[in-house]
Order: sequence, then structure tokens, then C-alpha cells
Amino acid sequence: MSVLVRNGKAASPWLTKHDLLHNYSGAYTTARTVSQSSIFEFSMHCQRLVDTGRDVLRRRLEETPELEGRFRKALSFLEPANVRSVLKCECLTAFDYLKSLEQSEQGVHDCEYQVTVLLTSDTAEDEGPGLDVYTYVQALPFVEATVAVEARQAQRSNPTVKDAQWVNDRQHLEEIQRQLGVNEVIMHDDSGSISEGLQTNFFAEIDGVLLTAPDDCVLSGTVRKVVLEVSKANGIPVKLECPNMGDINRWGSCFICSTSRLVKPIHALTSPNFGERRFEKGAGLAHRLEELVLQSVQQHAEPLTE
Repeated sequence: MSVLVRNGKAASPWLTKHDLLHNYSGAYTTARTVSQSSIFEFSMHCQRLVDTGRDVLRRRLEETPELEGRFRKALSFLEPANVRSVLKCECLTAFDYLKSLEQSEQGVHDCEYQVTVLLTSDTAEDEGPGLDVYTYVQALPFVEATVAVEARQAQRSNPTVKDAQWVNDRQHLEEIQRQLGVNEVIMHDDSGSISEGLQTNFFAEIDGVLLTAPDDCVLSGTVRKVVLEVSKANGIPVKLECPNMGDINRWGSCFICSTSRLVKPIHALTSPNFGERRFEKGAGLAHRLEELVLQSVQQHAEPLTE
């Protein structure tokens, strides 16, 4: 079951999520529901859309000055309160639509939802706010308890914003991911220092200390934020320092994290430059943090109906 909402109007998706993110420029984010009616770290998702949206629109303004009026209206609209209000309505409209589908099927579905939001000026009418809001909602994808990943030399051109351009830039890496059948591709520079995954943040453990890339080198995800919080609360030391593939044999464990996955320990990491390393399931800080983050999900959920 899935639904696509455009500016408050819900319908059976006339675009796939893939086409939505590949065909239009703009700011996007992917969230998850908690108890089907709250959004995990909703405020952080709203702020991400504001920050990235402003960055994208300013660049578009320079590149396409003939659309200055549309872009300036969109920039005026991109205030946290406006985005928060619109997204609440979009999500609630989507949830109501999905509930009506459940009733028509005479069944009750207790799955959580993945919510992908795109703000774009590409399809906007000039008389409106200069932005269209697309909200694609589907059942949260299933992910195995532990995952395999591939490490490749690559980097994002603008790592601190979630621009839809990145969806197109990473296509060759996603093709590698599909061919190898791994859950994620993590990226490192020519020295082996790891920044992040295509859709995830990355952590490695050395001698009981968590290493992860500094804030200015990555898109700081919602689950990464919670990992750092629960680590501090539980006395787990963290260094904001890129893990290096050259130290892979010293890692006690490693994991990726994202909104859809939460924390997923890695059981196998392969690399054409650094070989392969397997990790024992159930060992190391990765599994402990998986549990700590899972326990904290409810307290980081923001109801949409209040």
C-alpha cells in the first residue's frame, strides 16, 4: 500500500518514489512513523527541508534568473513554521487515505510507514507559493537484523544538505550496490577515511570508542543524532573522527544508521582496495547501540495531531 500526496491532495501514486526523486530538483527528506501517527524527529526533518530548500533555491536563482519571481516566493515561504504546518497536513492526509484503503480491504495493517517528502519549484504554478509539496508514503521496508556493505572511494559534492541532485549523482554507486546485493555502499576518500553511506551514517568501534565523521563532513541524520545522545547518556566515548579503512582489523564492530534502518550492525564489509572483514553477530558496541536507539524511538517521536 502506498499513497502520493501533492499539495494536500492524496491519490494512488502516479509517480514511483524513484521517479519523484530522480525527475525533479529540490529538497527532500525521508522520515518514519511511530505508532502510525507520530513522526520520528519530525522537527529535525522540517528544519532539514528548510535549510536544504533555501540552498537549492539560491542556486537555482543564479542559474535560472528568468524564474526569479517563483524562486523568491518559495524562499519567502520556506520558514520552519510554514513547513511544519504543511507537512503535518500532508502526512495526516496520507495516513487517512491509507486507513481508508485498509478499511476497503477489510483488514488492519499495523506496519509503520516510510514518509518521503520533496519540496520542488519545478512543477509549481506561478500564482502559488512557488513550491509544490510531494509526500510519498509506503510501508517501512524490511531490513535484515545485520547487513553486508561495500566500501568504495567516493564523496558527496555538498554533504551537509539533502539535495535531490545527490539521488542522481549516486546512481552509479547504487548500481554497484544492486549488483553486489549489499544493503549499502559506504564512501571513503583516497586515504581510506570513511565519511558516510549513500543513505546512511557510519560508525566504527575501536577499543570501546565510537568513531564517526565530523558534522561538517556528512549529512547529520536523525538516527545519528540519537546515537550520539544515547552514547553520551550511557558513558560510551565518541570521537568525531572519520574511521579509516586501514584500521579495519582493529574494529570491534561497525554499523550504519538511518531513519528506515535505525541502527543496523554490519556482519560483512568488502572493498576492492582493502579486502573483506567479517564481524561476529552479537558482539561489540553495535548491538548495544541498536538496543539503546530502539528503546529511545518513542521519546523522539512527535505526534502530528497535537
